[in-house]
Amino acid sequence: MTRQEKVAYWTQRVKDQAVSGLSVKRYCAQEEIPVGTLQYWRRKLGVAHSARQRDVVDFFPLHLAPATGAMASSVEIGLLSGRRLSIRGPLEPAWLQTLVQVLESPCG
Repeated sequence: MTRQEKVAYWTQRVKDQAVSGLSVKRYCAQEEIPVGTLQYWRRKLGVAHSARQRDVVDFFPLHLAPATGAMASSVEIGLLSGRRLSIRGPLEPAWLQTLVQVLESPCG
């Protein structure tokens, strides 16, 4: 593949990821390409995350009902990575939403 063909190929891949609505990690897993390679080409091509892309939330909104009775509330959340997060105690919905957003956001 010539240099020009490589640039065209990766330009298209970067565009495809941006319009897919998927995080870089999920897109790369789906397309079976290394995350580092796509990140490299994004930097090389000067493509940065737009504010709109950063604001895309890849999970459903969480609404907590008040705890009833003497039992403390608890919640278990399945993260996109496959990890599970269990929390017990009084939960503030805004704090929990922020926690999930931080845990699901791409690094770098």
